[in-house]
Amino acid sequence: MLTRRAFLQALGVTAAAPLAGCGASLPPLPAGPLVDFHVHLFGKGDGGSGCFLSERQQQHVNYGFLRRLLDLGPGDVLDERYVERLLQQLSGSSLQAVLLLAQDGRYDHRGELDRDHTDCFVPNDWLFTVCARAPRQLLPCCSINPRRRDALAELERCHARGARACKVHPPTMEVDPAEPRFRPFWRRLAELDVLLMVHTGTEHAAPVVGFEVCDPERLEPALQEGCTVVAAHSGFGSFQDGVDQFASLQRLVAQYPRLYCDTAVLGSMFRWRNLPALLADPLVLARAVHASDWPFPSNALVHWQHLRPSAMASLLSERNLLERDLRLEQALGFPAEFFQRGARLLGLA
Repeated sequence: MLTRRAFLQALGVTAAAPLAGCGASLPPLPAGPLVDFHVHLFGKGDGGSGCFLSERQQQHVNYGFLRRLLDLGPGDVLDERYVERLLQQLSGSSLQAVLLLAQDGRYDHRGELDRDHTDCFVPNDWLFTVCARAPRQLLPCCSINPRRRDALAELERCHARGARACKVHPPTMEVDPAEPRFRPFWRRLAELDVLLMVHTGTEHAAPVVGFEVCDPERLEPALQEGCTVVAAHSGFGSFQDGVDQFASLQRLVAQYPRLYCDTAVLGSMFRWRNLPALLADPLVLARAVHASDWPFPSNALVHWQHLRPSAMASLLSERNLLERDLRLEQALGFPAEFFQRGARLLGLA
């Protein structure tokens, strides 16, 4: 919640900023349908969802932060309350739909789920159950670790149930997308015309095996097999990481017309360099898709030098996290086609 002190401090900072960027008030958004391409489903299994969170993940600073951010009380059933909050914010936003992401786990050498080394798991069945409640607004992105023994069969099953995309998270799933053994999986995604979304850049919301597997250059085998690939987070890191893989994305975008990227979490507190860097590259911008990484919030304060005071005040007072991220990117100067590209990729426009 915005405090009076934070509001006044923001106005004081932005009053001294260059009057560049957005206009005196935010203009109307472009014609829809408008889709947020990166929204997380989440749970811990307290509502019969099949989700689970490790004890280590429940002790992570992000877990308590997100519960407070979504106004979840100690007695709330997380599985259901989380979905309620998402639907409330979606209905109160300018968006018509979100791409909702499941989260697969780690798998052992036999291709079986390794629950002891999985910190967050959101099964595809729970994803489809939730999306069925609002099928025009919640679009399913299944999650399949290609190391699992039944990866191809699970892909066929999810495609038959309406999955528009498939998410792979290399640093938490312990997957190197460049491994040759995964090529049949990438090839089948291409044949089914299911989008492949892969986490790139650094990760701080969960324990990871390392960042080498997050480099966009690891996506070349999937691109060579004909996949349409969305590099989630565009290969960026935060200012404290010392890791930035955006240059790899820039090189690959020039080479592969089926490679796209998203802006998930790039408007957050520790990533103030990311959105300006993306805006400065016309080729990458022409492949970028609007995405928030909900419920992780954007922060207009860290972009104060690019925003007019009136836009800053509007963004700081916006409590709907989906709308805030959408409006921040609009205020920073992202073009209309950027906001419309997600619907086109999903065949909605």
